Order: sequence, then structure tokens, then C-alpha cells
Amino acid sequence: MIEEKEKFDATKYKNDFQKEKYDRIIVNVAKGQKKIIDQRAKELGYKSLNSFIVDLIHKHLEL
Repeated sequence: MIEEKEKFDATKYKNDFQKEKYDRIIVNVAKGQKKIIDQRAKELGYKSLNSFIVDLIHKHLEL
């Protein structure tokens, strides 16, 4: 049997990778707005709310 410390922890790996490769930005919106924004992102063909928001930021910063 594999010892506890030798088991691969996929969640820890993912979290460590994200900490190393990405910065986090937290955005607060009024209750109910997230659903509206998410629906609009899907209507525009985005696979995720995150990709929609990142794309909007890039467009406004001309990146």
C-alpha cells in the first residue's frame, strides 16, 4: 500500500501551479448580476465567465 505522504494530491498540485502562474483578481457585483453576466458571456460564445472578463480587460487595455 502507498504511504500517505507518497500519494499524489491533484488538488494541491493544481493550487500550487495556479499560485505560481497566475495573479488573482476578485470582483464583487450586486446580487444576481453574476448570473446575468454569465448568461451574456455564453450568448457571445465564451466557455467561461473568466475568459469573458479577461477578454474584456484585454480589449480595453489593448493588449
